[in-house]
Amino acid sequence: MTSGSLSSAVEDESLLVVAARAGDETAFAALWSTAQRQAFGVCYHLTENRADALDALQETQLAAWKGLATFEGKAPFRAWVLAIARNAALAVVRRRAPGGAVFSEVVEDSAVTDPFEDTVAELTDLRRAMSALPSSHREALLLWAGGLTYEQVAGTLGVSINNVKVWIHRARRKLQAELGG
Repeated sequence: MTSGSLSSAVEDESLLVVAARAGDETAFAALWSTAQRQAFGVCYHLTENRADALDALQETQLAAWKGLATFEGKAPFRAWVLAIARNAALAVVRRRAPGGAVFSEVVEDSAVTDPFEDTVAELTDLRRAMSALPSSHREALLLWAGGLTYEQVAGTLGVSINNVKVWIHRARRKLQAELGG
């Protein structure tokens, strides 16, 4: 992306934010579409199941809409939404009954067709490897992989940039070991 197109993208986002703040739902939908998929990924990996992730994602969207007036524009809209998604997912996890079971999604053998077996196995392995990470490492990695800078991740998590760099490095190393890479 050239500096001219980057500048244009920032201006476009700023215009969408102004319009959304004025109540333009179409402008908000355009902003939301840039962040929704990654926000779901953050929610899914922190809650570790689809139903809770969808609940957290819905809370994220509502919080972003209601809190648009507090968006300062110091970071991209997507980065702000990912921070909200993290908080919403952690809130969903905290609301679970103490010791309450989280029903993992079970894929029936007969439901998996041959072309998708490898993909399903890889996703299962990735989910297992991600859940083996310490929560701080997993959160830092997800936010960073979602496009936040080290500085933004540090601000979101309330830790030093050096902690974030170490956590991400260790998380990546552990994932490589777990996934045989």
